[in-house]
Amino acid sequence: MKSTTSNSVYFQPSFGNRPVQIVGRDSELLDFMRGLDEPPGSRDRCTLILGQRGMGKTALLLEIADRASKKGFIIARVTAHEGMPAAIIEQIQLNGSRYFDNTKNVTGFTAGALGFSFGLSFSEPAQQQYGFRTKLSLLCDKLAEKDLGVLVLIDEVFASPAMREVAASYQELVGDGKNIAIGMAGLPYAVSGVLNDRVLTFLNRARKVELGVISVQAIKAYYEHAFRTMGIKCSDKLLESAAEKTSGLPYFMQLLGYYLTLYAQDSLAIDKSILSKAEESSIKDLENNVFKPLLAPLSDNDMIFLNALAKCEEPLTINKLQEQLGDQGPAIQPYRKRLLDAGIIESPRRGELAFAVPYLKEYLK
Repeated sequence: MKSTTSNSVYFQPSFGNRPVQIVGRDSELLDFMRGLDEPPGSRDRCTLILGQRGMGKTALLLEIADRASKKGFIIARVTAHEGMPAAIIEQIQLNGSRYFDNTKNVTGFTAGALGFSFGLSFSEPAQQQYGFRTKLSLLCDKLAEKDLGVLVLIDEVFASPAMREVAASYQELVGDGKNIAIGMAGLPYAVSGVLNDRVLTFLNRARKVELGVISVQAIKAYYEHAFRTMGIKCSDKLLESAAEKTSGLPYFMQLLGYYLTLYAQDSLAIDKSILSKAEESSIKDLENNVFKPLLAPLSDNDMIFLNALAKCEEPLTINKLQEQLGDQGPAIQPYRKRLLDAGIIESPRRGELAFAVPYLKEYLK
């Protein structure tokens, strides 16, 4: 009898989706939740999450939103864009409305005198006259009457006028003692642009979380639980092999798990051939959805640097790279810094380099 449990429950390989369980990010989640327990204005209430594509930034924000809402925070979760300030106000009103009786006008003062006509709806004068900062402040005060805070979560952050308006307003409301917190996630080079923006320099004091690969053992444990629940047989040896093939990349873990369950749905068992087929399909998706967008913005000299590095034998050292580049290649230091800032390479030890994203070296070769 075939299992009726869909693989989509445990494996969500599409960007922006949240699987049933976040794997290998327990400490990051715990730290964020602890920050929300701090008093308004605490440094730990402002968090920047950095990570390359496939590291699980969006999934982490979704999990944070779910947990924070249970702690008494009204969530405004948006993707960065120029209409972001208005979207944040709308999200707070929508998600906070269930705590207010919106069928009756507020009594005790002239309608609109405090900025609201009823519930979390602004009066017409307030809607027309007040800007983002004032509206956000009014919402914080109104929600505080119900012992509720506000948590703004921004995905795919980048330096922009909208980002400046949101960040400056947050800083001012923190100074006013409002119960508000903010979490932002983005690609390393985009976050670097935000931190270097002269208006947003205060964000350098935010707590920074760099998402890297996760434990292979944690992935193995998740695979074992998921397959067992779905009634799919898989030997411990193949479980270990499948987990190792992910190299700790959360997106690849989702891809491989998805294809393993897809190809095993007839036999309800995973063997070497199914693992090989699933790996091949996963790598194709990884190339199209991660590597091509990752490399697209790079310059010709960036690519010369990376291709030369991919040809070096392990361990990847500056000396080996210089030999590959030769005298006609680009200067190492400027491009080394650029690619380090972009999160494409890393320097595990002095004089050594490594690819920060699993399988990227093999893709370039």
